[in-house]
Amino acid sequence: MTHIETNNPYKRQARIIRILREMKGLDQKELGCLLGVDHSTVSRYERLGCNDFQVLCRLSEVFDSSLDVFKV
Repeated sequence: MTHIETNNPYKRQARIIRILREMKGLDQKELGCLLGVDHSTVSRYERLGCNDFQVLCRLSEVFDSSLDVFKV
């Protein structure tokens, strides 16, 4: 995975969400459907991060990654 530098842990998490989505070949609308949220919510996650544990668990399932990837 790409090394991501930022002092804000939520911004770092947001970048990781975007990078993983792109690596999976999904657009925001497709990821939103998998998460059960609107594409505008995915956009917010990719700009500001996410502190909803349920969503983070679902993201780890969708991206087949450890929950630790999203740790802030």
